[in-house]
Amino acid sequence: MSETLSARRQAILVLGMHRSGTSALTRVLGLCGAALPERLMDAAPEVNERGFWEPREIVALHEEALEAAGSVWHDIRPLPGPWFESAAAAAFRQRLAALLDEEFGTAALPVVKDPRLCRLLNLWLPVLGTLDIAPCVVIPVRNPLEVAASLRQREGFGAAKWLMLWLGHFLAAERESRELPRCFVTYEQILTDWRSVVERIGAVLGIAWPRAPGAAAPEIEAFLSGALRHHARSDDALDDTVPVWIRDVYDWALAACRGAEPDGAALDRIGAEMAGTMAAFGPVIGELDGEIERKSAELRRWIDVAVERYALIEQLQTVAATRETARPTGTLQAMLHRLRGKS
Repeated sequence: MSETLSARRQAILVLGMHRSGTSALTRVLGLCGAALPERLMDAAPEVNERGFWEPREIVALHEEALEAAGSVWHDIRPLPGPWFESAAAAAFRQRLAALLDEEFGTAALPVVKDPRLCRLLNLWLPVLGTLDIAPCVVIPVRNPLEVAASLRQREGFGAAKWLMLWLGHFLAAERESRELPRCFVTYEQILTDWRSVVERIGAVLGIAWPRAPGAAAPEIEAFLSGALRHHARSDDALDDTVPVWIRDVYDWALAACRGAEPDGAALDRIGAEMAGTMAAFGPVIGELDGEIERKSAELRRWIDVAVERYALIEQLQTVAATRETARPTGTLQAMLHRLRGKS
């Protein structure tokens, strides 16, 4: 690494699919002195109780950007390339530059994690260039069957959707970061040998950790201890029942995690095949996703109505029980009858 590059501020961009160990990795790097954002996403019990370590305001901007591009976080279709050259994308870049200043100030080594970054890296790179911040990338890799099982439990839908989402995220992250300093690591390596992971990231990306990993060891080990890994699957489970695209890309990713990064031509071929398939079936997928979103919104609305009505019923029953008579008055009885009939 040249003196010019090493003297610049660096930003570590964690590019990984949802449920791939991005949260654990980001927390470890933060404990080694990388600067976390000022406003973090809240932890979520039953989902990620130890924290996401994501910049809340930047994630919200990413959601807006995806919507402006005609997409959502769980869309298996690739983003339209021309969108990144649009006036809308330029406006998002201006907002992103302001948010980076708010979240990180003049920190020498910010770390940014959000799975949406895999698909939105082209939104970021011009901004970092303008701010004279050198981007470097860490790509955590997890068995796609584990990712699919985790998301299926959390979000519903079948495993096939999440496998395709894993594929799209990895292909986008790899393709758009190909010219950047980068390092691939597995989720299992993060959990079982974090010291080697941190050492390797530092060596590959030219990072001198602001806080010695040895000094951070007690906090890191306390954080990583316990049941952080759910839905464990053997790599042998990626058999002929899993689409060949998934198996080939995962094999490529594991080789990259071992430090023997293969030629990207094989991934480009798979990406082109996937793009061709999406060109044919993308409109149908979009219509189905839109209908699912509408049905989900309608179901949520009726659930809210039911919750509100039953809460009122309970209140009326409490009022009736406190009256001197054992039975509700005629008025209360009629109200309860009407509410039950409508709910």
